[in-house]
Amino acid sequence: MGKENIQETVDKVIGDIAEKREAALEKAAGESDKGADSPQKEFKEITLKFGKGCVGEEFQGKDGKAYKEILVPNPDKNDHRPWQTFVVRANRVHENKFGKGMWTKLPAEGHTTLRRSVVIGEKPDGTKEWGTEKTKVSNADLKKMVEAYKERPRESVKGKLEENKAKAAAQIPEKKEQNKNRAKGAEL
Repeated sequence: MGKENIQETVDKVIGDIAEKREAALEKAAGESDKGADSPQKEFKEITLKFGKGCVGEEFQGKDGKAYKEILVPNPDKNDHRPWQTFVVRANRVHENKFGKGMWTKLPAEGHTTLRRSVVIGEKPDGTKEWGTEKTKVSNADLKKMVEAYKERPRESVKGKLEENKAKAAAQIPEKKEQNKNRAKGAEL
């Protein structure tokens, strides 16, 4: 083989590579243009915000991944049943930037299963027998349930300051004067 044959072969291979590269670039440009015209499916998410006290301990699921249990407080103060719970992957639960609360994101169109411990009966030895009540709710409804604390009426302390001062003044007992002429020891 001569130098000319080798040069022709190298030129041919380089030309093939250049053609394939240009074809791939054109194909990629065509797909990006087509993607702009076709409607893309948007993945919407809902952010749930809750206090640190509503986050349970981290545990390992049957699949070997870490999960956290999130507690959903009862919106009614007179409801003394155990709180409902749901489970989220541990790496999806985050602390907010102020370090006071927690948040997680769930799909907007999805559903979540809530669990609640309920008494289903009594054992022969007198102890309660517990079971689990499961409820499936949409994630939008779950957001309302978790963030129900935002709906409670709030009264400022400053607004009730005068009223609190009056109550405190009424509760203070009158001061009695102390007898300062007390004997310092037992008198004979």
